[in-house]
Amino acid sequence: MLPALLFLGTIVTTLLAGYIFHLHFVGQGAVWARVTGIFSHPLDLLYGLPFAFTILVILLAHELGHYLTCRYYGIDATLPYLIPAPPPFPFGTFGAVIKIRSQFSNRRQLFDVGVAGPVGGFIFIIPALIVGLQLSKPFIFTESAPGTYELGEPLIFSLAAMLFFPGEAGASISLHPIGLAAWFGMLATSINLLPIGQLDGGHMVYGLFGERAHRIISLVSFTALVGISLYSWPNLGYLVFTLVLLLIGFRHPRPSTEFGRVGRGRQLAALFGLIIFILTFMPIPVRVIQHVGRL
Repeated sequence: MLPALLFLGTIVTTLLAGYIFHLHFVGQGAVWARVTGIFSHPLDLLYGLPFAFTILVILLAHELGHYLTCRYYGIDATLPYLIPAPPPFPFGTFGAVIKIRSQFSNRRQLFDVGVAGPVGGFIFIIPALIVGLQLSKPFIFTESAPGTYELGEPLIFSLAAMLFFPGEAGASISLHPIGLAAWFGMLATSINLLPIGQLDGGHMVYGLFGERAHRIISLVSFTALVGISLYSWPNLGYLVFTLVLLLIGFRHPRPSTEFGRVGRGRQLAALFGLIIFILTFMPIPVRVIQHVGRL
């Protein structure tokens, strides 16, 4: 019952977020006046459907990767819990989680469950990014904008923009809502792949190297994340997320049985996971910049 209620709530909040993104994208003024008019014209929310559908597919693909792998191994796990996020949070959701209620039998299971989520989500991020860029348009500032939010560009975004964005190379991009959903998916994927604690990357590191190496790599990665956050100051970077990680802690539950090696196939899967992390990670996810207007 709870997963269904959260799913319905997230549909509403992502539709609202998508509608707001749509208004900004098409350049309609008085955005908040249009948003408050939703009560009079509720069908206007359907303009948010491209964003909502895309972001929900990416999040569900990620979590179902975990869930179906758990089912394959007979591990007790809940259905995905989508987390709705109403305004002012811009993307309509804080992501999704599943709760694993039984112990992993061995490190191989732990690794497989960890890697399945990022790979599952990444499969859908790629087409969403391509379509989103093809539907995007160049953005020209006609007047000075002293406090404009600029989204970080992970490596895969920069590469895809050179191939699929219809505007000139190096131009500022007004990203279509489908592209914004892909961007959020890339951010969520890279965060989950951090080799810290019980994040997906933490599961993979524990599965590959065991408890002691997991603890060391978690501490080193956390320190690096704090350093990146301080470097990005006054932009917050990952500072809030590092505080959340401190509250959660880095401890990882042990599987029932320890295996020495996970095998060549899983090592290749780990390499693929590392490539996904490199392609999607953003040192500074959002920053405030100044633009000088031009005609």
